[in-house]
Amino acid sequence: MITFALALPPLSDKQQLQLEETLLKVPHVDAFALNRGTGKFEITVENMNEVLRDAVAAIYGWASEHPGLLMHMKVVCTNGAEMLLGTHSPNDIIHFLATC
Repeated sequence: MITFALALPPLSDKQQLQLEETLLKVPHVDAFALNRGTGKFEITVENMNEVLRDAVAAIYGWASEHPGLLMHMKVVCTNGAEMLLGTHSPNDIIHFLATC
């Protein structure tokens, strides 16, 4: 299992709900929790490349509906390592998360 966080700027209630719905649709995402008010989602997925690919694709897809959001989103491993989504390709993010 891989656990990571999405560090986000404050989201509207509608944006939070849309992201929750997006993550629910990704197969093999075992758990996620929104810490309301902090702009942080905690996500746990099975340690499989196709699952990571699906999760990252869903996150990029959701963020693309909100201009500029990718430049403010970070993925953060449990060890504290982080990567800004807007400056890396989805493949870079997948490889980064595989090392979490």
